[in-house]
Amino acid sequence: MASSRKSRPKVERGAAAPDAVSVALRGALAAARVAEPAIEEGLALGAARRRAKRGPLLIAFSGGRDSTVLLHAACALRSARVTGFRELLAVHVHHGLQAQADAWAEHCRALCESWQVPFELCRVEVRRAGRGIEAAARDARYAALAQVALAHRTSAVLTAHHRDDRIETFLIQWMRGAGPDGLAAIPVARPFADGTLTLLRPLLEVSRAQIDDYAAAVDLPFLEDPSNTDTALLRNAIRHRVLPELDAARPGFQLAAARSIELVSDASQALRSLAADDLAACTANVAAGALRLDRLAWLAPARQRLVLRAWLAAAGSEAPSLARLNEIQQQALTARSDARLLVRLPGGVDVRRHRGLLVLHTSQVAERSGRAVQWQGEDEVVLPEWGGTLLFKPAAGEGFDPDWLRSAPLEVRARGGGERFKPHASRPSRTLKRLFQDAGIAEFERAALPLVWRDDRLIFVAGLGADVRLIDADGPRVELAWQPAADLITRP
Repeated sequence: MASSRKSRPKVERGAAAPDAVSVALRGALAAARVAEPAIEEGLALGAARRRAKRGPLLIAFSGGRDSTVLLHAACALRSARVTGFRELLAVHVHHGLQAQADAWAEHCRALCESWQVPFELCRVEVRRAGRGIEAAARDARYAALAQVALAHRTSAVLTAHHRDDRIETFLIQWMRGAGPDGLAAIPVARPFADGTLTLLRPLLEVSRAQIDDYAAAVDLPFLEDPSNTDTALLRNAIRHRVLPELDAARPGFQLAAARSIELVSDASQALRSLAADDLAACTANVAAGALRLDRLAWLAPARQRLVLRAWLAAAGSEAPSLARLNEIQQQALTARSDARLLVRLPGGVDVRRHRGLLVLHTSQVAERSGRAVQWQGEDEVVLPEWGGTLLFKPAAGEGFDPDWLRSAPLEVRARGGGERFKPHASRPSRTLKRLFQDAGIAEFERAALPLVWRDDRLIFVAGLGADVRLIDADGPRVELAWQPAADLITRP
């Protein structure tokens, strides 16, 4: 590891130089502060957080040319006493992926000490988990930045992405077949750390050439990462091979490309807003998480897909491929109303249809054999193979005799077919199938509902309650209840 220059110039005090970098940095921070309510729109941020005094401006500092220029410009604005730059904090994330990583961290620490900028070093473990090394490192880096930012109550987190980075990202997303959100590439500002912070890229209107000019004019010391020349990495191949060819074919194309990306970003925001309105209409007056198919059917196909994406995202489901999304759309809206719908998504979630609603349901993969439970008076018995907990609560009215429950083992079983049950005093016993239908419990949910037996007699069914022939209100009584561990089951 070596820096491109060994000198470490002090930041001159006084007015900041009127260069493109400083102007962009100052303008972006001012715009982000004005737009803060818009950035936070729809996020559950308490009034106390908004009133609280915020901490320093956090700058992600790798020691490379871009982040060194960003930090130097921020120091110049701090010296000029520009609003928002009074307190700075540089954070270097140590990924441990390069042999020079320790030396890079020490370079960053020394430079921050020279420039009188508080410095914090974060060591992270990059876990690929089936992803590319760049994506895994990025996730680890942003998680570390969020942790430090929250600890210091920072006003914003700044990264040194510039216009060329944005064009590279656009091309990468285009090659991957991304939609408007992906093609919008890198936004200038977005909510960060679950919406409690703002992630700001103030140099997106600044070119790599302008950053090079800044670094040369001020004689900045910065690090050179050898991996930046590895054209086996897609981003580097685009940077060193594709963009020069495009510039040769159309000199100065970057300005026009950046304008196109801004237009795509505007379109993406408009589509998200439209999808949110349509989703609200399709989920009104139904159980949380369910989607009304009659209202979805009134929308144009493209808007239907927008709603489905927004619905799945709101449920925390991984974004499906276009083919999988089309499958959901076709099965939900074109199949017969009595046809079964099942589309499996990553993460163990199924998309199902029930009584005119589209619902999400946890995939059931565990084997469920009979299990004996000797109740000794505890409040609950966890049944991991069923994905929930059997609760034993003091009954305010009718319930089971606790001594009777203790006197013999209980057995938890799955449905076998043909069971009869009597949950209502004024109605005759009926088959579980009929009772589930009357209760509006979807067929695909029933296998996940445990049945509790005592001496080969069915005494309790999750979703239906207790057999009324075995409960009364004479003396202390216990009520059985079923609590799913993760309620991804949506009922109308």
